[in-house]
Amino acid sequence: MRKKFGDLKRKGNVIVFPTTVTQLLSEGMTSLKNEQYADARDKLYQVLVYEPDHAAALGGYAYSLYELGEFEEALEVVQELLRVGPIHYLETMELYISILMQVKEFEEAEKMIEVLIEENVLPKERLEQFHQLRDLNERIAESAASAKRETGQFSLEQFLPLSAAEQEQRVTELPKEAYGAMKKQLIELIKHPEVDWVAKSYLLLMLREQQISGTVSVEKFHYSNELAIDELPDPLKDARLLGIRKRLEEALEKEPAKLQMAMELVDRHIYLLYPFFWEEFEEAEIAEVYHAYLDSLFSGEVGAKADPKLLELLMQAEAYIELRNG
Repeated sequence: MRKKFGDLKRKGNVIVFPTTVTQLLSEGMTSLKNEQYADARDKLYQVLVYEPDHAAALGGYAYSLYELGEFEEALEVVQELLRVGPIHYLETMELYISILMQVKEFEEAEKMIEVLIEENVLPKERLEQFHQLRDLNERIAESAASAKRETGQFSLEQFLPLSAAEQEQRVTELPKEAYGAMKKQLIELIKHPEVDWVAKSYLLLMLREQQISGTVSVEKFHYSNELAIDELPDPLKDARLLGIRKRLEEALEKEPAKLQMAMELVDRHIYLLYPFFWEEFEEAEIAEVYHAYLDSLFSGEVGAKADPKLLELLMQAEAYIELRNG
């Protein structure tokens, strides 16, 4: 791991050839120009080991860190660059403000923008750009404040007393932008045994859609597993679920009304049980039991081929839905 920038010192007893720093700086700047930010960061860091106050290296190093998402360290480097004196002042201030926005120092970012505008140091062609940057900062700050308010509504203390329908409504009203900031809290909700299964399913699907990384522990019925969010199945493309639907289509091809009912029933249970769906049974067994269940609704009799254990689980799923819907 690299040292914190404040710890950089000149190598007192090391003989540095005159061309060493120049070569490292040239290579680092070339990598920066070619958007090879990790290589640029490493090369320019070496320049700063020998010359901690090198303004060009500080600027390139800070920009590389910013592009790599290392915002906290980038902030320290830009602050040091401003102390030393940047070569390109406006570009450095723009980078500084952008980093402040990334680390959620919105008030400081607003202050810096206002200072630049009020001091009338901005050329006309750059003035509009900084006005836009200020507007963006305000929008991000407002969004962050909104996410903070949302956090309280999703605490276990406030969320668990809600009815199943109220829990579902609250998660469906959560803005997409909030999922990243609230990842830890939402994962805790999914893990909790008292949270409604449909609400859990919605949260899981949205975490997947927003490409949030991490693992989540899910428990529904007798199913329990810890899963990687980026490996959660797509209900519309999952091969096993498509296979079950296809078997039902083939079996009920001549009974379109019953087929529609079967598909609605399967889809309802998929959403209820997500990311599980009768894992211990084969596709053919699952299709058969849905067929048999629908037959029983019309005739009162269950087909002999239907697996009794799966049929019981299916009926339990229906009972859960009826109970949660009042």
